Amino acid sequence: MAETRYIEGQERYVLTEMVGRGGFATVWRARPADGSPFGRRDVAIKVIPVYSAAERSRALREGQIAEGLRHPNIVETIEVIPGEHEVYLVTEFVHGMPLDEAARYYGPAEIVDALAQILEALDYAHSQGIIHRDIKPQNALVDRSGLVKLTDFGVAYRAGDTRLTRVGFAVGTPGYIAPEILDGADPTELTDIYAVGATARTLLSRLPHEPPPQLQEFVNRATSPNPAHRPQGAREALRLLTGRRASSPASVRVPAATRLRGKERLAPGLVERGLRATNGALAAGLGYLLASDLLLMNGAQAAGVAAGLCVAGYLLPRLAALGIIVALAVALLQGGAGLGLAVLVPATGGLWAAGAGYLLRGVDRLPLGPALAVPAALAGLGAGFPLLIGALMRPVAAALSSAAGALLLILYELTLGDGLIPFVGGPFRKMPRDIGPGEVVGWMERVLTLYPETLFLGLVWAATAAAVSVGERLGRPFVGLAVAVGGGALGYVLAVSDTPALRVDAVISLLLAAIMYAVLRYLVARARG
Repeated sequence: MAETRYIEGQERYVLTEMVGRGGFATVWRARPADGSPFGRRDVAIKVIPVYSAAERSRALREGQIAEGLRHPNIVETIEVIPGEHEVYLVTEFVHGMPLDEAARYYGPAEIVDALAQILEALDYAHSQGIIHRDIKPQNALVDRSGLVKLTDFGVAYRAGDTRLTRVGFAVGTPGYIAPEILDGADPTELTDIYAVGATARTLLSRLPHEPPPQLQEFVNRATSPNPAHRPQGAREALRLLTGRRASSPASVRVPAATRLRGKERLAPGLVERGLRATNGALAAGLGYLLASDLLLMNGAQAAGVAAGLCVAGYLLPRLAALGIIVALAVALLQGGAGLGLAVLVPATGGLWAAGAGYLLRGVDRLPLGPALAVPAALAGLGAGFPLLIGALMRPVAAALSSAAGALLLILYELTLGDGLIPFVGGPFRKMPRDIGPGEVVGWMERVLTLYPETLFLGLVWAATAAAVSVGERLGRPFVGLAVAVGGGALGYVLAVSDTPALRVDAVISLLLAAIMYAVLRYLVARARG
């Protein structure tokens, strides 16, 4: 059995599997050694052996350059760990594959999209005085959503640094090195532009037909032996590639895939802030209710608790969610609830916040998301709850959060509500507060037996949220919205509601939420230009 290897840095990492090997380094997938659900997700660790002071200096320099770059299209460097005989670069772990593998199934539009993202990364890096010097398909990673991230700044050139190689020695990969570098010139922004053109040429060589004229023009100009004939910067190259040159009558329409990556898709930072802000607001509201109604605090005390939980909900989402769950357990015990409610409900909530939040992107930023179903239903927008979740989360996280929201809404209605199963309408005996653990399970089994439509409600909500989320990820938000509304309305009519009045209520609720979503989505798009 192989010995487990640990790396000591800001955290203690355990190496789990090798995911890449180059001429001078290996790349490992790793995880926090403590196994805590509050720890960072899996990371990638580049292990660089060093045999001399010069090699150590070069490895540390790579880490320092990468640490200073923060851009959605550049792999994030978390920390640099100097070891005795090795240097370790800890970065985010990208779930995906190198561009040369991903592009096997690309058409011209997808190739333009990938190249545009590389140029976006270079435009930022060049503004920071960094020349990559080794742009090639293998050094661009494509994640599951199609986001391209530039990596490997091992031979990057930083303005003001001394050259690491002697004159006559070219740095880079054959086939992607600009001719002037082979002649001994210093690297410039145009060095990277040439490599992007060479990358485009490699990707296009796999196409069965000739590329569009504009794409071929980009390749020809970017790989010109004369640097003066190339686009004079990443931004100019991006305009040439995507056809947004106002002065050129030959400009063609921007490819669909490129448009999706721009205005149609919500920026990752905007989505994350939305998730955290929503979680903070929920934490504040739930904290105030628990403090004032169940723990009997006065208004000022309850407001203080709400303010603290609001900040914690934004900065430390899962920790704040677990705090809410602990407070709920205390409140239930003080209110005379039996073990069924006082133990099983908080335990389930804790498993969701810690477990699902650790595994799923989105749930970790909005672990209290399912609780939104209750105020949404009270406001007459219960059927629209999955639309919000779908807009903020990835498909799997959105589907599971929406299904959990449906379950939570049912539990609320049958414990504190009016005893009617939401959107199903069947009256059911409300759950007594002193119910035991075994009785809770039996009670839920009877609900599902007598009203199997409750299961379909969860499925409809999950499918609706997933449709919106997929639309967001593909850059077609209003197509995803149309599918969600149409499919959701059909699901309510065919599988969830038997009562005509409830069907109408569900469809109206869904349409109102869809209108609100469309208006907000339009305003966000206008604000982003």
